[in-house]
Amino acid sequence: MPSPRLSLCTYTFNDADFVHDLLAQVPSWLVRPDEIVVVDDGSKQPFAPLTPLPQLRVIRLEENQGITRAKGTGLSAATGELIFSMDCDTRVAPDWLAVNLPNLERPGVGLVGGALVHAAGADLVSRYLLAYGDNHNLHHVGEVEFIPGNAFLLRRSTWEQVGGFDSYAETNCQDHYLSNLLRSRGYALYSDAGAKAWQMRKIRRATLCRRVWKWCHKAVKGQMLGQARAVPYLFEVAVKPMLERSGTSIELGEPLFLYVDLLYMAHTVLDCLDYGVEAGLTTDPVRAGFLRRLAGLFEGYPRLWACFRTDLAGCGHLVLMPSAGDEDAWTDFFLFSDMLRNSGLFDWLERQGVDQLRLEDREEQYHFSSYAKAGFAMPSGAS
Repeated sequence: MPSPRLSLCTYTFNDADFVHDLLAQVPSWLVRPDEIVVVDDGSKQPFAPLTPLPQLRVIRLEENQGITRAKGTGLSAATGELIFSMDCDTRVAPDWLAVNLPNLERPGVGLVGGALVHAAGADLVSRYLLAYGDNHNLHHVGEVEFIPGNAFLLRRSTWEQVGGFDSYAETNCQDHYLSNLLRSRGYALYSDAGAKAWQMRKIRRATLCRRVWKWCHKAVKGQMLGQARAVPYLFEVAVKPMLERSGTSIELGEPLFLYVDLLYMAHTVLDCLDYGVEAGLTTDPVRAGFLRRLAGLFEGYPRLWACFRTDLAGCGHLVLMPSAGDEDAWTDFFLFSDMLRNSGLFDWLERQGVDQLRLEDREEQYHFSSYAKAGFAMPSGAS
């Protein structure tokens, strides 16, 4: 039997429905894989295809290892000359491979991808990600610095030559690692907007905050300034982006986007403060002052504050209100408070927005995400 030329690799952990749907769509592709490898990353119910496929192999990890280990296992097990890696919650246009296979033949190209759009549904987080965050290389044709891990194509020889994920132990962000690794070895990354893919996983608000922060927390905390400079630095990295998006959110008719931005701001500042206290860059009274100022922002809006605290707990921050703190350190940081409160946003959130959030939490069917428990520890010795 001839060796397969093209292998498809995908990965599952307690989300077999995504894989079943993916496998059902493969026959509609203009170019179809000769081999399919499904890595079951310790699912409670072992994965089994609905219909036996002769070219399908299932590799089961008895205990959940995380997507980096699962993806590395699948890519290393693939026997095809070319490997098409797809997260099971990603869907591609039927011509994705037909468009991109020639791009892998370009001189010096080591990794190929395409346009990626978040298209999970009409829930708040999906709308927010579609507007602001989870879309890559939408109109680009040519070399790029990053290929998202949702769907990419590379040669097996390239994967083996760079050592795969052998030197990467993080659970998340392996696509950033692979992109940087290949570029450091002299390979080019090529993205073709004609190859379209869609991300279909629905996640909760707190998971969104953990997910986005996971991508950038090391860089932000690694540049954190100490003592009196800490709060102005946090304003630059946490508040300014929130304020810059506020006008767009209003124009889009999406006041709940402002709630999401407030939640992300509070999450990132609290994580930076936890790190800053540990690293000697700030103090416990400064951290306590932030919590007291944050609570003051929601004064008079008990339902909104209760909802916000619940979401913060989902982000990993159990809000226990300190009896005192250095609130003066945060006076300039919270100058945006009057703008938000006087705009009527908090009145609307208290009367209607909280009900919308709670209704969505009751009725929406969210999917598992490894980011829901993502950690934000800094490397030992970082300061």
